[in-house]
Amino acid sequence: MKRISILCCFVLCFLQLSAQEKGVQFQDLTFKQALDKAKAENKLVFIDCYTSWCGPCKYMLNTVFVLPEMGAFFNDQFVNVKYDMEKGEGPWLRGRFHVSSYPTFLILRSDGALQHRIVGSRPAEDFLECVKRGAKEETSQFYLDQLYRQGKLDKQQLISYRAALGDAKRNAELKQITGEEFKQLSDDERCLSRYWYIYDQEEINLEDERFAYLIAHKAEFDKQVGKEIVDKRIYDNYFERLAAIKSNVPVAELVALMKKQIASVDFEGKAEIFLSLCFVEARNNMDIDAMLDLLEERVQDLPRVFLWQTPFLDFIVEKGNKKQIERYVSLENRMLEVLDNEKLKKVVKDTFARYRSGRSDN
Repeated sequence: MKRISILCCFVLCFLQLSAQEKGVQFQDLTFKQALDKAKAENKLVFIDCYTSWCGPCKYMLNTVFVLPEMGAFFNDQFVNVKYDMEKGEGPWLRGRFHVSSYPTFLILRSDGALQHRIVGSRPAEDFLECVKRGAKEETSQFYLDQLYRQGKLDKQQLISYRAALGDAKRNAELKQITGEEFKQLSDDERCLSRYWYIYDQEEINLEDERFAYLIAHKAEFDKQVGKEIVDKRIYDNYFERLAAIKSNVPVAELVALMKKQIASVDFEGKAEIFLSLCFVEARNNMDIDAMLDLLEERVQDLPRVFLWQTPFLDFIVEKGNKKQIERYVSLENRMLEVLDNEKLKKVVKDTFARYRSGRSDN
């Protein structure tokens, strides 16, 4: 029995080693050695920039890089190396190539010039697509960056450049590029599903001409792209903007714009967005009566991000009259009924106890 157990362990170890050999072979080389070897073998250098504490880095190493299809491509095309960005040459490489998030993957030419950057973990198929894009000079960031600066990108190259920027999560530039694509399209093309990526970006704010176009032509987008998809993009644009607004900033212009836009378009979740907008408007204007009217009628309908703020509207207690404070305090039980976090409920009870005693301090 003991011999069988030993044999099973041996077979398991052999299979694990065999699987590793089929995956990406990372070589124990210094940065200079990697460049020299790439030059001698006429290859590119692939660098995995990782840290010991990074979960997505471990996912890539243990789940993606071990796959045979990854090894087949990487080992043929690259000299593969990986460096901990907090040890050895890591900090120097981090500074040289401006690595600020993990994992980051670099594709370098043998002279040390950056050809392509990929930021973040991805499923194997998606990641391999990014790497293949970076391995070809004509679809790499380095090449397309140069053409873009020279104003020489044609329509197809603009699409390739968008993909390259997406690989590196250069979101501000991606927004700019897709904005330029939008301007190049005819009205007949702008609503087509194959160009939906131009609108489906978190970075597109409510003031962007693309969002205004989406709102104005929603019926056609519903036909071409699908109502559910279009509704979600509109809802997310509004909700993410509202949720990000801090309580101490003026909102008059934004509120006016949103009210005008929302009145002109129908989408799933419109009532919830309008309720959230009214909450933000009352909160930031410190409009006590408007806030109390809203809470008394609709507190149970507020999205969680705003619902969780309702017990901590100190301006009502600090600036309100006796009747207004009484109205606010009387809402405690209704708030507790809809809150779904026991620790928060305890904090709410303690907070309202202070309100009743005439103190709003923490």
